[in-house]
Amino acid sequence: MTEKQEHLLQLFRELDEICKENNLRYVMAGGTAIGVVRNEGFIPWDDDVDIYMPRDDWNKLVEISSSVLPEHRALQCVDVDRNYTNTFPRYVATDSCALHKHQIIGRDSAGEIIDVLTLDPIPADDKEYEKYRTHMMIYSELVNMVVVYGARWEIPVTTYLRWLFSYTFLGKDRTLKKLEKIMYSYEEADCPRYAMRWGGCPFLFDKDMMFPVKYMNFENIKVMVPNRMSDYLIWHYGDEWSYIPPHGERESHDAVTVEGITYKELRDDYLPGIRKGKLRRDSVWRKIYSLAGAKRNHRMQHKRNLLLAKSTVMDLQARISEHPQGIKGLLAERDFKELNEIFNRYFQIQLSAPFIGREDFGGIYAFYHPVLLEISDEAFYAAMLTLVYTERIGKAWRMLVVKEQTGTLPSDMAQLKSDIELFRRAVCDYEFKRCQEAEDTLAPLMERYPEVPGFVKLKSRFLMERARNGIDVVEAEIYMDEALRLFPEDGYFLKYKGELLWMKGRCADALELFAQAREKTNNGITQLELDKFLNPYGKETVKTCQMLLDYGQKESAMKLMDLWYRLLPDNLPVREYYYLSRANVAKTRQEMEELVEEILKRIDKENAKGSAENNDTRIYKRALTRAWERLGYPAELAGVRTDLVYAKEMDDLEWLAERAKDCQIRKEKRAQVYKVIGDVRRKQGQTDAAFKNYQEAVRQPGTGFVRTELARIFFTDLYEGSRRAAVYAKAGDASDYLDQWLGRYGSIEELQQLVEKLLW
Repeated sequence: MTEKQEHLLQLFRELDEICKENNLRYVMAGGTAIGVVRNEGFIPWDDDVDIYMPRDDWNKLVEISSSVLPEHRALQCVDVDRNYTNTFPRYVATDSCALHKHQIIGRDSAGEIIDVLTLDPIPADDKEYEKYRTHMMIYSELVNMVVVYGARWEIPVTTYLRWLFSYTFLGKDRTLKKLEKIMYSYEEADCPRYAMRWGGCPFLFDKDMMFPVKYMNFENIKVMVPNRMSDYLIWHYGDEWSYIPPHGERESHDAVTVEGITYKELRDDYLPGIRKGKLRRDSVWRKIYSLAGAKRNHRMQHKRNLLLAKSTVMDLQARISEHPQGIKGLLAERDFKELNEIFNRYFQIQLSAPFIGREDFGGIYAFYHPVLLEISDEAFYAAMLTLVYTERIGKAWRMLVVKEQTGTLPSDMAQLKSDIELFRRAVCDYEFKRCQEAEDTLAPLMERYPEVPGFVKLKSRFLMERARNGIDVVEAEIYMDEALRLFPEDGYFLKYKGELLWMKGRCADALELFAQAREKTNNGITQLELDKFLNPYGKETVKTCQMLLDYGQKESAMKLMDLWYRLLPDNLPVREYYYLSRANVAKTRQEMEELVEEILKRIDKENAKGSAENNDTRIYKRALTRAWERLGYPAELAGVRTDLVYAKEMDDLEWLAERAKDCQIRKEKRAQVYKVIGDVRRKQGQTDAAFKNYQEAVRQPGTGFVRTELARIFFTDLYEGSRRAAVYAKAGDASDYLDQWLGRYGSIEELQQLVEKLLW
């Protein structure tokens, strides 16, 4: 858990406790909800916490806030504080500093936050929702000057100007109250759905999707989650929500965060230099310009989409006509791998946000105005089946909905759409522990669509739950063998096959399958299940590893930890002993140097993440110290060198220099002593003193790794220094730089002697 996540967890604990003590409803939302299911805590790269709360519950929280909030905490919402610059509320730590872009010119609390996205009751009539949405867009435009909201909905610029006139001449408070009276006029008891109060896009939810709440684990806290959790996650993220995205697709939020000061102190520094009036006027003109040009911009985008659609359709038609088997032949053979190749370009364009949209800030216009590429019904149906058979069921359903909006669906497509909805019902039944109903719903789908991975995976869950209770174990084994025949590289089934082997006592074979499962799936649920099953064994594993190392059985220790590191790469004790075993078993100096470089890179990377107090990186200390020892450093000096990697305070650095000096008792190791003292001085910023120690190290007897390190330091400095000297020479006189740089080496003769000794 990162340091920021530690702060957020503390805030969330406080808010959760207040809600439970006062019977207030909330549910975990967005990426935080994914973290609940997929990680039972934060997604590793997540940097915020989102919850939904019904409007009535939020209002009650505001009423009691003066008596229940801890010190340095505040509730922020625009209907209470007109200086607040967002449409949804927040729970804020006022003794911290985290400014988002829209808060730069404001005066609202801007510390670490929990986002509380309010759920406003909305009638079943869509016209009422559109009325709410229009006023919410205007409301958002007036509250937040930085962002343009209404352009995506083509809110008339005249409507904005009318409310802006009221805002300017009648006052902010009076104008916002008028809008609030319209937006918040519906009672929860009379409404079957909620609109999430977010200016970006006020999503609609059925009430029973959210409430009554269920409880799940989040960082060892029982938290409230949506009643139909799987439906919510599929709606928000598609059927792929359980998969861990590639590194480049992991979203985070941008905020100016400064440790050790409050947001007020930061604002006091920069606000006097900002022309707030000009920024507000510029923002208003930008909103007017954007709203006035919204229809034109959307028409231009639509024309661009049509041109791209035409070329994409031509490309698809050529691919289909050139294939010897054609679509019918490939469907008959269920060759969806080849079909996916044929439709690859089509999927890239048709499923992209500009064409199909998404219910988010940037994709909402296209979501309500999708562009459907004009291909034959035969090709469209084959494409939808390909999506279903390649685990993109949510995208197939969305495409079928769009197709239905353009006219009547052909019977085969209508059947496919209905069957996808049946599958979702089965998933929902499974979530509610109605396993028999879920299995009965799935059975006819399995007959109509054999070998659909999603269907096979759901059925495997039913079989495995019975097998864990000693029922139909043989049936589960046969089914899992068949699943692996169909999907040999899918870690989902490898994990279940491993479980079955474990039940039969074949633990070694099971562990190897678990390791393969970990490597061959990015399904977060599967990885969480592996963690839960294997983590209890991690403690005994590292004890066994230590015992093997104590008895000198280094190869056995390495073999053991190599397997368990594959099994539990995020288990810190397992990772510690994996690297310690590698440090003990390395056979060549090159291997040891590569190991040291790998460890140092990991420490830098994990420090950059902001791990709380760097606890995660300290697991490498023993391995790093052992590596220095095997590279020729005495044990105590190796420890000093490792401590130097972690040291940050100047007092700590000076203490390490003194400890290094105490190691000079061994004459044959004085080169290492001077090298470490030089490293300390360099980290202190005393470059000349560092190089004097390095030169003294070169004068000491002995060769080996320390001599290689010293050669790298000096030759790198000479190379980089000469390049800088050339730059200075081109710009003018380089004599001052040369005097300063080469002065640390003494005379030219001394430099020549140093180089000769290093080369020798």
